[in-house]
Amino acid sequence: MRAAASLAAVVLLLLTSCGEERPAVAPRPTLTPTVAPATATAPPARVVVDMLGRSVGLPAEVTRVVALSPTAYDLLTALGIEPVAATSDAPPSGGGTVIGRTLSPDFQAVAALTPDLVVADARFHSGLIRDLDAFPYPTFFVNVNGYGDVLAALRALGDAVGRRERSEQAADTIQRQAEVIRTRVAQERAPKVLVLTGVERDLYAASRETYVGNLLTFLGAVNVMADAPAGAPLPGFAATSPGDAVALAPDVILVIPAGDGSLAEQIVRDPAWAAVPAVAAGRVYTLDVRRFLRAPGPSVVDALAELARLLYPSVP
Repeated sequence: MRAAASLAAVVLLLLTSCGEERPAVAPRPTLTPTVAPATATAPPARVVVDMLGRSVGLPAEVTRVVALSPTAYDLLTALGIEPVAATSDAPPSGGGTVIGRTLSPDFQAVAALTPDLVVADARFHSGLIRDLDAFPYPTFFVNVNGYGDVLAALRALGDAVGRRERSEQAADTIQRQAEVIRTRVAQERAPKVLVLTGVERDLYAASRETYVGNLLTFLGAVNVMADAPAGAPLPGFAATSPGDAVALAPDVILVIPAGDGSLAEQIVRDPAWAAVPAVAAGRVYTLDVRRFLRAPGPSVVDALAELARLLYPSVP
């Protein structure tokens, strides 16, 4: 019970912005607006398929778009679209409306904006599919869990918002730059890597099913917890301990910070970790939580470049 409660706390810390007020109990969003404008029931001019395989009816032109997560926001801006509203953990830069948090969007506020399209995130909102299907505005789900998903999301969303050419250009540029990074490190010895998050002794390691785990595989690194069992509240992470780390002997430890962000420092100072090769060699690094957990997306090239620099320091 304690472990489950601790992990739930870690999930909230990781998936919400630092310093943002957090309610004791996240309110369930109200999905049905008081009054649905007549335009919301107009027959769609075209139909696209989102990343969950749902058919989404859209108007001929999509101009008013709402982003329900940082990933959705980053994908839209990469396509040259500034959302009319976004969540507080990815606030709109062009004077748009803030419509709650990723984990608890304010759908009444969304409806008041009469959007042409709402972009949801399967990692956070898949439990609301049935409700969103009844929402009077079309909802397109993106689902980004790895490098290939970033390219697919750009192309799929580009079709939805009428920016196919721009989406192809963006995806091709990312693919070209990512391959340059992978080629540069391809002949290097593959380091053994442990990716951790958590607070104090409540530690969780990333498997191959996580975004960062997928990027490690792309770069040829060995994730020592790649096959960790799934099922934790934070998808793709499994409980671990200093004892596990000693046995797994990673060359590098990467920390996704939670809480006060001091986990990397705690690991370095804790005698229980002293025998771990990564600690002995001074190769314990802190990753940016937004880039590697909260908002996988078009910044994937920056993420790969950072990992390559940390994992393969001899490569220019």
